[in-house]
Order: sequence, then structure tokens, then C-alpha cells
Amino acid sequence: MLLDNDEGRNSNGWLLVAADHPALGRLYWRYCDESSVNAPDYYGITDNVQLASWIREGWRKTDVYAADYSDMSSMTARCFIRELFNPNRYDSNYLESFNWDNGHADIVLYQDLADLQRRSSQSVEDFVNWLRSAEWFDTPVPVPTSKS
Repeated sequence: MLLDNDEGRNSNGWLLVAADHPALGRLYWRYCDESSVNAPDYYGITDNVQLASWIREGWRKTDVYAADYSDMSSMTARCFIRELFNPNRYDSNYLESFNWDNGHADIVLYQDLADLQRRSSQSVEDFVNWLRSAEWFDTPVPVPTSKS
């Protein structure tokens, strides 16, 4: 997450994980470690670079650790998509419910995922499939511009 200038966080050596959606533009992984308040960790997707989670360079090949509650460790990042779409994770924005009428699982999205899906003009299934198969890449954390 990009902090206000007065908080002075140095972005050197930090990355964001992103993918370019054809309708929504650049999307980012968003994570919050909520263990300090005994709540489930948050896994989400955002189009707001200021809400995107930071991860240290080299996370794909080595173990790296978080420095802030909204940073990701390499372990968190490696299981991010699986946890994002884990219907059994408490407080998930993704739910699968078995439809006895047609014999298939119906997918329901909530909060940020539902908003992005609606704005994408894709069906729920197509949006989820896009997120699962997207080419997620590392991009440097933008350097904050100074306020005038």
C-alpha cells in the first residue's frame, strides 16, 4: 500500500502483483493479515494501486517476509489465487453453492470481486476464469508523487 508522504515508506525493492484486464485495466492483488485482531486474512483484487499489497523482489524464487500487515510474504503470495477462490475460507468474497436443479456449482461473488465483475461486463464464471488464468506479473511499486 502506498502510504502518505509523511509516513515515508521506501518502495525500493518492493513489487506489486498485477494483471491487465481488457475492460478494467490494471488489477492488483490486495491482502491484509488480520491475525492481530483474531480475524481471517483478507484476499482481494483491486484496481486502486494505493490499496495494492506490496511484496519484496525475489518472492517467486526465494522466501521473503512481510514488513507490514498489508504486505505479502512469499508463502502468502504463492497461495494467493487459491485462497482468493477458497469457498471454505471464512469471510471469503467467493462462494460456491451446489445447485440441485442443474447439478452444478453456482458461483456468487461479494464486495470487491462482485463490483469488479459487474464493471467488467463479464459473466461471473467468465470473470472468475479470467482471474484464475490471468498472467499475473510483478511491477515496481510506483514512487509517490510529491504533493504541491
